[in-house]
Amino acid sequence: MIGDQSFSGFTQYLSNYFEIFLGISAAFVVFGILIQVLLKIREINFQNIFQRVLRRILVLTVVAGQALLLAIAAYLFWINYKQPAPALEFPGDVLADTSWVRDDLRIYFIDGNSLKAVSVNGQNRHEVLSLTDPVKEYHFSPDGKFLLVASVKEIYLVELNPLQKQLIDSWAPGEVSQEWNGAVSGIRWAPDSRHFCYEIARWSSFSSQNHLYVYDVANKKRQAVESPARRISSLYWDHAGENLYYLQKAAKDTSVHAYSFDVNVFRISLSSLHPEFVTRIPYNQSGIPMANLRVRGINLFMDADALSFVQGVDRDVFVSEKGQHLGIDEDDHLFYVSKKWFRHRLFRIPREPQVEDIPRHAYRGGELIITQIRWIPGGRYAIMLHRYFGILVVEPATSRTGLLIAARGNTFGWYERLDLRPKNFVIQLHNVNEENSAASSGK
Repeated sequence: MIGDQSFSGFTQYLSNYFEIFLGISAAFVVFGILIQVLLKIREINFQNIFQRVLRRILVLTVVAGQALLLAIAAYLFWINYKQPAPALEFPGDVLADTSWVRDDLRIYFIDGNSLKAVSVNGQNRHEVLSLTDPVKEYHFSPDGKFLLVASVKEIYLVELNPLQKQLIDSWAPGEVSQEWNGAVSGIRWAPDSRHFCYEIARWSSFSSQNHLYVYDVANKKRQAVESPARRISSLYWDHAGENLYYLQKAAKDTSVHAYSFDVNVFRISLSSLHPEFVTRIPYNQSGIPMANLRVRGINLFMDADALSFVQGVDRDVFVSEKGQHLGIDEDDHLFYVSKKWFRHRLFRIPREPQVEDIPRHAYRGGELIITQIRWIPGGRYAIMLHRYFGILVVEPATSRTGLLIAARGNTFGWYERLDLRPKNFVIQLHNVNEENSAASSGK
């Protein structure tokens, strides 16, 4: 077993540094050709017998080196691309813990009605917040000091150090009729980590209510946003944290206009919380590049989306900070590329059909049972969710895999310090009527 691991490690070393061997081989070829040319034009005066020996040595060295290089390349291609890797099995292929991990990044994840946290090395496991209803999302503040946690009914503000919680709002205060349903949505932090906005929606078979609020963390004060005739959706802060913006799509008659719709841009100042029309952008695509707004003096703050984690939204990150790659090939193998040449198959991810997914996935044998594959900061470890085992931590360079937590946790994430420089995001636009239809079908 140890011998197999050592040989596998040597093979992976050859795969990772194949470009170095290729460079050395190319240098030998160039050097050999140069010596042959110099001997040919007699700029180097060797004895005749030494010339023959030197030429033979050079030819044999170059030929043997190239043959060896081709053999290594063929072997590595077979090992890394064609030879099937075994499926990940528990417990044989998974270590019982992650104490071997040399990192203490704090991982947060949703486990039913609770938001929990644990260091990626398995230490400092604790419950951050426990609610009476299932937790559906959580959002770090840009400075990392606070969390906003939303269940299906309530939104909480959690101060992380020291750990304190505060109920901000609920769509179902007190006794609630069975006819009413609701949701908490639209949560978005301001760049100053002092303000955030959110939406409370309630509906029944005969009525619906939507309210948007801005909350001041320092003053513990909530203010309502004045809604116009049409429903506001997808509020965005500007980088100054002084205004909120929302975009409204208005369809155009394409027989008259050269574009499909106008995008009406509204501003909501924190001082008034009253929407005012700013500009109209003719557009014929499904999204608006940030540059179209920036040239109009509107610089939206989108960075906080990287610190928002919502159930049902996978956050796959296949390229690490160091440029290493993880991926899934056509045979469902999870593979790792350390440099830029050969990839290494870590293990095969099994598929399993589910009743609701059989029509879409039966041709592939079902859905992959490992999802949410992400590199953690630093580029040494990756983390992923196994449908049955729990949260796994993998060191791709060594293929070592450990079980971080056996609970069926999901929507895991962590805090990373944001780069607050403006970026060229694209805002995706959705029809308000489509959103309302989706909300009605969800009730």
